Amino acid sequence: MRLWKFLLLVMGMVILGGVAVLGINFLVLPQLIHQNKVVSMPDIRGMTITGAQTKMTIHDLQVVVSREVSHPTIPEGMILDQIPAPEKGIRGGRTVMVITSSGPPAGALPDLAGLSLRQAEITLQRENYRLGRILHIRRAGVSETVVDYQSPEPGLELYKGAVVDLVVAEPPAAELVRMPDLRGTPLYRARQIINAAGFVLAPVGYRRTSDVEPNLVLEQIPPAGKRIPKGERLELVASSR
Repeated sequence: MRLWKFLLLVMGMVILGGVAVLGINFLVLPQLIHQNKVVSMPDIRGMTITGAQTKMTIHDLQVVVSREVSHPTIPEGMILDQIPAPEKGIRGGRTVMVITSSGPPAGALPDLAGLSLRQAEITLQRENYRLGRILHIRRAGVSETVVDYQSPEPGLELYKGAVVDLVVAEPPAAELVRMPDLRGTPLYRARQIINAAGFVLAPVGYRRTSDVEPNLVLEQIPPAGKRIPKGERLELVASSR
């Protein structure tokens, strides 16, 4: 046999084979599939691929993952969405495309120590974390309320949406002192008592009277005997001519 005749024979066989494959794909298989029963598409969202495939086998359906996306709450490998949608009609032998979760996105937890409670809350919201329990403690040497400790610790790779608990340090409670009775006390002496007790004296008010000598305390706010914290502001009314 001449070479060119052999090549023509091979090309003819290839062409016939291609035609046969196309015929099967576009003529035979569709006919076979269309003979399959139409079923209502089950809802497989929230299931694992293994569980979904087991469920689909009953209906002669195949499950194929089209892509993965992160989700803040749904664990890795769980089905988020499906095509066709639940309850849609589908023939046996078809393929069901699904989108699965790759789990929550992760990030390094920011360091919140030294921030005010409001600043810490804003930082957590910006980084897509949630504020959890807050424990308040009083600590000597602290002049303002700040974050002292956090759990989990800063820098830890943590999934977004995780809860972060805080311990907040606050200044110690001010010492309570009983308000002395300053009525009838000379104003200069009242100033000395107030300074020694750790109070703050507001500008003194005066009232004209001829019943007592000038510069004697007539009234005081808060009243005598009341327990008030150091640093409290006091008001006095003194006599004048």
